[in-house]
Amino acid sequence: VLGETWQDEYYIWDCCAGTGNLLNGLTNYDRVWASTLDKQDVDVMMDRINNGWPMAENHVFQFDFLNDDFAKCPEELQEILNDPEKRKKLVIYINPPYAEAASRNTVTGKGENKTDVAVQYKTYSKYLNKIGIAGRELFAQFFIKIFYEIQGCTLAEFSTLKILQAPNFKEFRAAFLARLEKSFLVPAYTFDNVKGKFPIGFFVWNCAIQETFKETISDVYNEKGELIQTKFLEV
Repeated sequence: VLGETWQDEYYIWDCCAGTGNLLNGLTNYDRVWASTLDKQDVDVMMDRINNGWPMAENHVFQFDFLNDDFAKCPEELQEILNDPEKRKKLVIYINPPYAEAASRNTVTGKGENKTDVAVQYKTYSKYLNKIGIAGRELFAQFFIKIFYEIQGCTLAEFSTLKILQAPNFKEFRAAFLARLEKSFLVPAYTFDNVKGKFPIGFFVWNCAIQETFKETISDVYNEKGELIQTKFLEV
């Protein structure tokens, strides 16, 4: 979608990086930032840097994306976030958390009560009137904040197909008006600690072009990484 040399032309920020696993395999770490909620995860990434991971130490930081102001980000990243032209070259590259308030975890399928997990964030309160019940899911909060507060960026993310098809996401789709450029689907059980037999998609959204999602065609891969079919998806 972004071209063969995209890593040299774009900036990359994983704003829910955990220990940085999603960033493995990138090639130009001078243009990559990683933030995470937990200080322990930051410490793990620092240890990885000390053991040869070519990430810059000042590009790794603790940050509560759903609560904190962007003024807490490193200065160089702030300059990108505050510049409309540079934001067009920013890729938010994430595998977001899937906790859901007062329900089961949407990826693990475990039935633990998640009351207050999603509704405790500033982003939830700020955008509740736009996205309705979808705001009870953390990944929806990430996406709506990115769309409205990092305008013009590219969002490259892993999520379930709820974002495209679930009735509870009808209000969300009316508010999240990024263009879906391309996607592919894989079995959920290919992710660590996920046992369900349902698809997880990787979606590339162009937040600089506003349109309502209606339909798309996605490549479908099996657990061996083999293309097995294409699938038509619509609301």
